[in-house]
Amino acid sequence: MNATSSNTPKTNRSRSAHFTRRRIMVASCLLITTGYLLMAGPGSTEQSFCADIFSARRIVLAPLLCLSGYLLIIVAVLRLQHS
Repeated sequence: MNATSSNTPKTNRSRSAHFTRRRIMVASCLLITTGYLLMAGPGSTEQSFCADIFSARRIVLAPLLCLSGYLLIIVAVLRLQHS
């Protein structure tokens, strides 16, 4: 009887930690997807040049979103190890 009462708080902590890790993973996947969508767009061809390739959205913002998403995945995995 004493063993089950000591396991209950640990199980609840484990479930809440699992829920937190899952939320972090979903948020990081959304960041990565958003970053790649911001990078997408028309490209330049030999016949026409598209200056939108060098916009701040494609060069700065989108890669930062992708990088932050990948770093957040690392945080979620490391959080898995310590909980």
